[in-house]
Amino acid sequence: MNPFAAHPVIEDYNLIKRYFRNYETSHSKSRMRDFRKFARMIQEAGYVVAFDFVGSVNFGQADSNSDVDFVLYLACEKDYAGECDETHCRTKFQIENLLIRTLIREYVVRPYEIQVVDCLNLHLLDRELEKGDPMSPALFRFAFYRSICRCVNARVLKPYLNRLMANPALVEGLRSELGAVFDGLNRWSPHSISFSKYKSRLEDLDVRIPDSMLEKIRSHLDFGKDHMAEGI
Repeated sequence: MNPFAAHPVIEDYNLIKRYFRNYETSHSKSRMRDFRKFARMIQEAGYVVAFDFVGSVNFGQADSNSDVDFVLYLACEKDYAGECDETHCRTKFQIENLLIRTLIREYVVRPYEIQVVDCLNLHLLDRELEKGDPMSPALFRFAFYRSICRCVNARVLKPYLNRLMANPALVEGLRSELGAVFDGLNRWSPHSISFSKYKSRLEDLDVRIPDSMLEKIRSHLDFGKDHMAEGI
């Protein structure tokens, strides 16, 4: 399920992503296998965990030097229902520093760097879904990531996603912020650089990217004020 599936910018983004995933690298596949294993081992240690991947793993274009960037989902200790801060959510730092980095060193032949780009506390998601506030940053982030990312251990997130999708008015309210988010994302130079890298990797394989797909990528990166004015 994709909360923002009908949004034209999300549709284009996911179409581009699926195209690149048709040429998924062995490194992307390997990193996905690693994190499936890590999720099982972390859960066996007593934690609730899921991952949403962004960047090269999400697009299937990781190479041997690629970092793994992801959103970390967890349940902070003592039913704490706020953000994953160091004071109230030691769980985040235990998973990131003690478990994940240790697992990568011990179980990966060629270790790679990881980057937790965001952390969502499942207790916070539960509370915000009860409130149903379309201005909730946590709910927007959750809906956004579930619309564009690639997940490991999605079954952990399914109950929260089901509750969100059962409230169409809430989804529509959250959807209104998408235009501003993509406008800001496309003004951030690393986002454009990433697309250039993905295109170059396919060209190195002698894959000719269709003009229609190149135009979609250009259109996605050009998304901005004109689209905002149209009310997307």
